[in-house]
Amino acid sequence: MREELLAYLWKTQKFRSSQLKTTSGDTLFVVKPGQENQYEGPDFFNAHIQLNNTLWVGNVELHIRSSDWFNHNHHLDNAYDNVVLHVVWQDDVPIADTSQQPMPTLCLAEYAPEDIIEKYTKWNSQSSKWTLCEDELHRLPEFVRKQFWERLYVERLQEKTTLIQSWLALSKNNWEAVFLISLAKGFGLNYNGIAFSKMMLSIPWKVVLKSAENLENLEALFMGQVGLFELPIENNYFCKQAKIYTYLRNKHALSPISERVQFFRLRPSNFPTIRLAQLAWLLHKRPRLLSLVHKIKSIKDFDELFISKTSPFWEKHYHFRTPSNKRINRTSKSFNQLLLINTVFPFLFHYYSYKGDKRKDLVLDWMHQLPAEKNVYTSNFNNLGCPIDDALESQACLQLKHNYCDSRRCLQCSFGHTLLNL
Repeated sequence: MREELLAYLWKTQKFRSSQLKTTSGDTLFVVKPGQENQYEGPDFFNAHIQLNNTLWVGNVELHIRSSDWFNHNHHLDNAYDNVVLHVVWQDDVPIADTSQQPMPTLCLAEYAPEDIIEKYTKWNSQSSKWTLCEDELHRLPEFVRKQFWERLYVERLQEKTTLIQSWLALSKNNWEAVFLISLAKGFGLNYNGIAFSKMMLSIPWKVVLKSAENLENLEALFMGQVGLFELPIENNYFCKQAKIYTYLRNKHALSPISERVQFFRLRPSNFPTIRLAQLAWLLHKRPRLLSLVHKIKSIKDFDELFISKTSPFWEKHYHFRTPSNKRINRTSKSFNQLLLINTVFPFLFHYYSYKGDKRKDLVLDWMHQLPAEKNVYTSNFNNLGCPIDDALESQACLQLKHNYCDSRRCLQCSFGHTLLNL
């Protein structure tokens, strides 16, 4: 028995609750199990417990063994003075309250459902499963899946607000600046996202806005701030851009970031030179991009808004040194969808939540309209009989795997709760 399962049984009241008796023989009726406490102190606050004909309001403490009361030094802690019921799995020693009266104790092992105990024990005995409940995932009712996917996606969005809030503080609550920082991070993807966001943070928003009037200036500014001009290269365009950057750096008293961009293991289309050139082109064409985003009412409008390409030099180069065959380095539809999923929609959800704007619900609708991402997570859930139907669900399954399955938080998971009780 694990204490987390004990807490789950108490919180959900998943045991035979009729004709309960304390270990001393008193009749027990649970009016309210109380509110679970995630911090130090008793496990449940403000419980309503009827012992015989007397109603007690106070706290509930849970332990595997009664003796854990002493092992955890609760008898020396005033925070436990208001405990009205001790819920245990094994009653191995008597416990007294602060007035030295016998502590009312419920031995839950006598009333717990054997099927839930057996199933949970079986799950936790497995070490090779991708998810502990994978053999039963196909049994989930559709409405349970749909509801929990949406809740998981909102959880994922809320986790990203910490980073956005830190950017807000650094930019003095300039939402347009924060949007550009978020956008830069999105263009950098996994390998260069942090460096790109630091690059955008290192440039005052008004400087970006002013430089956006000239594409070459903005491109030079971005590439210079990530250190791409530090090593000299014999190339006319490189020399020209390096000269522009030196002028802008001195004019605006800028300092390049210490983070270095990565080329290794990247496809040429994802090289930082190409992505920075595309970002510069997009902001040159639409410098007040956020105002245009706010006007969008249909998911289709995003496709055209975020399509970007590069200046002519990058149509024949992937980096400054070696020419390549000419092609248009336009952002692909799949890249733009990643930008929406990982950057634009999380930003908008946070922005609309902050402003109390009902348009935050549009973010969920738009995510449902995008196709599911293709990766090992969506593939595995699909193969286990738990279909991933759209982008919202593909993002939600990442949250489920990382925050619940990998941590074995089955008892906090709606899927786990449902399957335990089927």
